[in-house]
Parts: sequence; structure tokens; C-alpha cells
Amino acid sequence: MVEPETPAQTTTGPALAPPRGPLRRGITSVGRRSDSIGAVLVIAITAAIYLLTAGRERQDYDYFVRLADAFLNGRLYLLEAPSWLNELVPGGSGWYVVYPPVPALLLVPFVAAFGIDFPQQVASSLFGGVSVGLVWLLLGRFALGGRRRLILTAVFGFGTVLWYVAETGSAWYLAHVSAVMFSTAAVILALDRRWPVAMGVFLGLAAISRLPVALAFIGVLMLSQRIGWPVRIPDRARALRETVWFGLGMAVPVGLYFVYNLARWGTLTDEGYTKIPGVLEDPIYEKFGIFAVEYIPRHIHAIFLRSWNFVDDPPFIQPSWWGLGLFFTTPVLIWLVRARLRDPRVLGSLVAVALVAIPIVTHGNVGLAQFGYRFSLDVQVFLFVILATVFERGMSRLAWLAGSASIAICAYAIWAISIGFVEF
Repeated sequence: MVEPETPAQTTTGPALAPPRGPLRRGITSVGRRSDSIGAVLVIAITAAIYLLTAGRERQDYDYFVRLADAFLNGRLYLLEAPSWLNELVPGGSGWYVVYPPVPALLLVPFVAAFGIDFPQQVASSLFGGVSVGLVWLLLGRFALGGRRRLILTAVFGFGTVLWYVAETGSAWYLAHVSAVMFSTAAVILALDRRWPVAMGVFLGLAAISRLPVALAFIGVLMLSQRIGWPVRIPDRARALRETVWFGLGMAVPVGLYFVYNLARWGTLTDEGYTKIPGVLEDPIYEKFGIFAVEYIPRHIHAIFLRSWNFVDDPPFIQPSWWGLGLFFTTPVLIWLVRARLRDPRVLGSLVAVALVAIPIVTHGNVGLAQFGYRFSLDVQVFLFVILATVFERGMSRLAWLAGSASIAICAYAIWAISIGFVEF
């Protein structure tokens, strides 16, 4: 059984003319205010749940808190390198953090207010809540009923690896949360065809949180310009103008990152990861290096085939630090196969997913230690855009069950990990 379509989709009689003038502006204003209130509620509820499930101890892998403190003191480097922070690069008068700096910039106000002992997972949980609130706004751009919009928002926040990543808040995880937040903002503007400069800035900030996200720029432009299949660009002048403004916007954070790299490594490109002492002797990389096509099979296994650990002790089904296949974590994503390529929102999102996946699946590390496949967060907003186009046509009871199961699976994993019921 399929949920009934919205009235606009099932009406067969003559369409009523939309209201004009002050009445239309009033309706639009009420709708936007209602959307904003809904977003605030979603942010508050999501952040509260993330904080409730987050650890109470200070996050050990607090590279970004330490880097934020360095920024506040006019430095680009740390003055000390604790033994457990093993991905620092010695240089100059201290040690450089190899990761892109946007998460540290987000933490600057928190560290300024609360000091270097500020627990990084608190900010991660808050930014995770903002991300889910933005998804609520994003889904308002689709012809979804209220219930479908709500379940998809809930699945994004609690039926994917975002929940675990946000409430844990380690350095790598905070980078994912930051990228999700900014890429969602960019996609909202792309769907609205508004403010291409801001759209570029947001995607640039997402990229300088997680570098692979930079490759989504073609897909985001396609979303903005409504390019479907077969490919047609009806208004070339407007497309060129929007592309230029978008590029200028994205060039601001990307250009500043080049300067940051120059200050750290003496080159515009990011060579930090290769400079980590002993990284190329790591068993993960020693045979083929950090990037190689030989790594693709291990990512395919991680994305599609990796399952739970089944053990003899209750509760028997155990999360694995190796991860969990995407459709085992979030089974509602199976409905992606019903997407229609001729829909511009689908084609643009697929292009973004395909391009961002290139550096991910050719990287030697599949993301461990992790619950689920955390690299999926780099494209999660695009997957949910595609999913929303599918559920605009209605949502079967089986799809509702899959959405609810996604939330239940992730909630179980959060609980299991919290009691230490997890192994490789």
C-alpha cells in the first residue's frame, strides 16, 4: 500500500490559480516562518539526543580543540605532541595538524569561551543538530507530505552513521559533521537557485572540512542549473553567470586553504598526510601507497557486504569496528534504485556522488575504527536528495518499515558500543 499523493499530484479537475499580491506574500511568509520554527525544533531535539548519548569524558583525539587554541594564540602549529595524537607532523617550532582547518575554526568561539579543556564532542553534537535541521529545510523543497518529510529527516539524523559520528566527535568525525553541515547548506541554495556566491562558499567550507567533497562542485552546479538527462542547458547566459559567481565563492575558502598549505608545507597543495612519520610503513599503505585502484575491492566490501559480528554472548549481534555495509545500516537507502535519471535533481546528485567517491574508494583506509561506513557522510546529503525524489511519488508500508528499521539499527549500535559490546 502506498501513502496517498498530495492533492496537487492527484487533482484531475481544473487547477485553481495561485494567490497573488499581498495574499501570496502572506502565505509564503507564514510557510517560511513555520519552516524556521520546525528547523529550530529539529536542531534542538537532535542536538539534545546527540549530547545525551555522547561520552562524558573529554575526547582524546582533540586535534581541532588544540588547533583552535593555537589559532587564538596566533599560531598554525601545536606546541606539544601527546603520544596518542599520532598524526601530527613536526615542523617549524612545533607540530602541524594535517587535517583541513575548518572544524578548528568552528571551535574557536568554544575554546575562547571555555578553554582548551572544552570537550570536542559537545560542539560536534551541536553541529550535527544543525545539520539535521538544515535537512529538514532541504526536504521542504520537495513535494513530500509532512509525515514523509519527518521520517526522512529522522532517518538522516538517527538512521545513518551521522548519529554515532556526531556524538563521538573525534577529529576525523568532527570533519565529517562539518562537511555535512556546509554541503547541506550549499545544496539548499542550489535547489533554490539563489545566491551562487554563498553556495560556492558553503561548498568550499565543506571541502576544507573533508577534501573529497570538493569534487561535488559539478553536481552542485547541475542541481542549480536543473540539468537532467538528456543534458540540456536552456539558458546558457544565466548558466555561465551562475557558474562564475559560484566559482568565485568557492575560490575564497579554497584559496585561503592554499595559503594555509603554503605556510605549513611550503607548497600550495596538501602534502600533510604523506608527511606523517611512518605513515607509508603502515600495513594498510605499505604495498600500494595511500591511493591506488587496488583498494577499490576493499571499499566495495565495506560499502555493500560488511556485516555484524555474530557472537555467542548476549545480545549476540555485535557491531564491528571494521564497519557495517551501507544498506545494513540504513536499509531505506535501497529505495534509491527507484530514482529516475531524467530528474535533474537525481542526475546532479549522482554526478556529485560518483565524483566524490573517486578519492574515497581509492584510499587505502576504509574508515576504521567506525560504526557503519563513515565515508558515506561525504555524499549523504546527495543520497537523500535522490531518496526524496523517489518518495515524492509516495511511500509504501515497506519503505516506512525500512526507515523505522534504520533508526532502530543505529540506536541499537549506539547502545551496544556504549556498553563496550563491540570488537573488530
